[in-house]
Amino acid sequence: VLEARTAALEHLEGEGKVANVVEKEQEVPVSERGKNPVEIILLKEWYVRQTHMQDRLRELVDEVEFHPPRNRQFLLDWMDNISIDWPISRRRWYHTEIPVWYADGGSKVIVPPKGAYVQPWRQQPPAGSRVLDRDDRSFIGTWEDLGASLSDVVGEEKVFDTWMDSSNTNLFVSGLLEDDGRFERCFPTALRPQGKEIVRTWLYYTMLKSALLLDKPAFKHVWIDGLGMDPWGRKMSKSLGNGIDADSVLECGAGGRTGSWRIKGPDGSVALKANKIGSECFRLWKACDAQVGDDFHINPEEIEQKYFGVLTKVFNVARFASQFDPPEDLENVPNGLQPEDRWILAEHHKVMATAKAAWSELDIYTATQALKNFLTGVLPSHWLEMVKSRLYDEDEHAAWVLHRVVRDTLTAFSPVCPFFTHHITTTVYGTSCVDARAFPEHVDDALGVGASEGDNLRGLTADLTAFNSLVWSTKREQGIALNQPIEGMELPSSIEAFRPVLTAMHRLA
Repeated sequence: VLEARTAALEHLEGEGKVANVVEKEQEVPVSERGKNPVEIILLKEWYVRQTHMQDRLRELVDEVEFHPPRNRQFLLDWMDNISIDWPISRRRWYHTEIPVWYADGGSKVIVPPKGAYVQPWRQQPPAGSRVLDRDDRSFIGTWEDLGASLSDVVGEEKVFDTWMDSSNTNLFVSGLLEDDGRFERCFPTALRPQGKEIVRTWLYYTMLKSALLLDKPAFKHVWIDGLGMDPWGRKMSKSLGNGIDADSVLECGAGGRTGSWRIKGPDGSVALKANKIGSECFRLWKACDAQVGDDFHINPEEIEQKYFGVLTKVFNVARFASQFDPPEDLENVPNGLQPEDRWILAEHHKVMATAKAAWSELDIYTATQALKNFLTGVLPSHWLEMVKSRLYDEDEHAAWVLHRVVRDTLTAFSPVCPFFTHHITTTVYGTSCVDARAFPEHVDDALGVGASEGDNLRGLTADLTAFNSLVWSTKREQGIALNQPIEGMELPSSIEAFRPVLTAMHRLA
């Protein structure tokens, strides 16, 4: 641009057409990535009408459920500023070609048949193309009949704006023009997950195209997330060099290999590094710590410190379960379960109900927190400690409860850590929880939320966990090994039904 401006000035001076030169300070727009000056040049382009649709489009936007609801405003604010139609053509070397030829001095246009990919700048119209009047778009005849009589056939050299293609994504996945039955079932498309920085482009143009073509909202749900920031609060970008190499995250620990990924600091001298965590741990962190819709700081060392241990603990629970053969029938509850078994199933019932309700509302945070806390809390720290001796004694009831709880909880956990849960369930149960066609059924409705037995058992959780913690801390204070007897511990009357298992577990004297 600068060279062109200099050449233009030299040409005007050479022609003696410069009357006066005045130096002024001027704000010059520059491109975001290259920082090159932008020159505005008026040229003829292709447009899609949109200004006439704004009122109707707002009505359709109101039918969509946004997550979080406040981020709907990003879209509405953009729509408030629309004053011209959508320019859809670009003058670039590479993109989807605009499928049009011009003929007879531009008075006629030729369009290819549906589904044909063409490159008009280097090809003639294919068989089945139609010749239209450029002014009123009326059909004149076929290319086969009129081609020989048309003069000055010239292919369009411009390409589509990238969002002209991207705004088709929901139509494509829903089956438009390919599978009428699927399209009837799947449109409006269930969910659009995306970042807030492309609301004005990807989301808006997708909503616009569905409105123009079908007069329907493009989606049932729209999920708008924040931006990933580095630990110093800067937006991640190539120009700053503070982004994350996705391959290094995916490869970290994959297939038993060692690896690492890092984020560079502002002056290049500081780099925060993760050596153990890959994509599964990264997704778990995002689900648990980064609230949907807000910008989030990505600190690899913090993620590794907080969540590598979580997945390790869940893996150890599954590895412990793998020592005991899964029962052939994991669907029907056996008779004669012990109180501790009914208790953990009641806790499991509530966790699964919470996760199911949260997943139904696209509430990833609530679902993941409930499952994580159960898998790393009462299940391994309390119930497994209660029943270890029964499991080693080949108690079939304890094994049934263990495998049913582990299998179903990992299934509910699979949207967050699909590779992790797939590996475990395939190894232990021979089938992948990622392939589940429905959310796991509750074990026993009598243990549900609102059911008297279930509520009563869950009401004992605080006393049970408090008693266990008291015994363990007392043994540590007195220098008694956890597997040695202890005297003087008084069992609360509320958990009297658990006396046999707690006596054996703690070796109460």
